[in-house]
Amino acid sequence: MPPEVSIIIINYNTLSLTRQCILSVLEKTKDCRYEIILVDNASQEEGIDQLQFLSNNVKLIKSSRNLGFAGGNNLGINHASGEFILLLNSDTELKNNAIKIGKEVINDDKKIGVLSGSLLNPDGTIQAQAGKFPSALRELSELIRLNKILSSRQKSKLYLGTLANYKKIVDADWVWGAFFMFRKTDLELFPDGKLHAAFFMYVEDMQWCHYFKKTLKKRIIVHPEPKIVHHIGGSDKSKAKGFDRYKEKVLPNEYDWMVLTKGRLYTSLFYLIKGLHYYTLTRNLENKKKAKTFLKTAIIGY
Repeated sequence: MPPEVSIIIINYNTLSLTRQCILSVLEKTKDCRYEIILVDNASQEEGIDQLQFLSNNVKLIKSSRNLGFAGGNNLGINHASGEFILLLNSDTELKNNAIKIGKEVINDDKKIGVLSGSLLNPDGTIQAQAGKFPSALRELSELIRLNKILSSRQKSKLYLGTLANYKKIVDADWVWGAFFMFRKTDLELFPDGKLHAAFFMYVEDMQWCHYFKKTLKKRIIVHPEPKIVHHIGGSDKSKAKGFDRYKEKVLPNEYDWMVLTKGRLYTSLFYLIKGLHYYTLTRNLENKKKAKTFLKTAIIGY
């Protein structure tokens, strides 16, 4: 019988993490037919061939060049035969039967376009992955301190992120691509039947969710029952951390995506308000750096 779920794992010089990820899938996944499509994005490490022998369910696809996260996943999906697709980061480990749980939830509700599970730090704390699309109005509410008069429930709904209640199902605008499950038939409704691949890495998950939500009119949810440890940054070799990492890796793509979806004027307004917000906060070096970055982005772009 064909697999129910095709699990796409991208490896790029993360052999040890990828092995750990695959072993967790093999150990934790029960009563669910699945295949693991391992895409090697032209790694320099040796030993990737060994991973295909961990199980008959593992299919190794080698790319002659690094296609990035989106391109690598599209390559893997080309070889997928499951009804559901799961994009699974190489720096994750399943802690329970997350794939079966997720598959049953999304199968029971046709309105769900994308399902993610509880992403956990190694110490068991929740990672705040549920996001809202960038909004100038929301940034303005932060600038004028509207959050001071809102209830906890109102703030959670407006901002999500660290304010969301991850003990319940969270309806989000977008979620991280670390555990990203969807129907293959929904993907067929995307342009060319593929995930958008304009961005090599970062912001592509937001772009995909935007299409699921705004064009296909589907829900994007974080479900509390699938449990996945996510070693944040394990698949990214960048030495930059915190805001420097965001500025280097995320901001350029975020800016381009906003111009694409909202136009340049709106995008400039968004970063102007965001910069002013950080300018009004405590004048420590970090907030000054953020204010300067966003104001510069508003004026000259990125």
